[in-house]
Amino acid sequence: MVSIIVMAVFGGLCGLGFLAVMALIAKNGKHQFDRTEFASAQDVHALAQAWAGRNGYALKRSEGELRVYQKGTGFLTAPMFLEVDRAGGRWSLKSYVRINGLIVQGDVGLSGDGFLVKLPRSLAKKAQNELYASLDLAPLK
Repeated sequence: MVSIIVMAVFGGLCGLGFLAVMALIAKNGKHQFDRTEFASAQDVHALAQAWAGRNGYALKRSEGELRVYQKGTGFLTAPMFLEVDRAGGRWSLKSYVRINGLIVQGDVGLSGDGFLVKLPRSLAKKAQNELYASLDLAPLK
């Protein structure tokens, strides 16, 4: 019985260590987010708010023209983010997934290949490409 408990504790610590290493890799990575800039006459904030409601994203922060939407808390999957901002007449969309390694946090862009948070990136990319399509933008790859 003691060996089972020791192995369970060892497995849990190894899992936390792996998560911290993944967060450190993401924090020091080259592709921490995807950014798309564009001009649009549409009310992008209204489109993003409607999209967020349909896809389970919640508005987490609003400062001036910046709106930050988040899906998930990081318990079962990594939280997914979309930032919508407007500077002058140009809009920007910033997309990423956050890895929380308890001590270190790192962000990973949705496009590209790699093993880091592959499932949450795929889910976020699918949902966010719906918004991209409604804005007549090229989808994230």
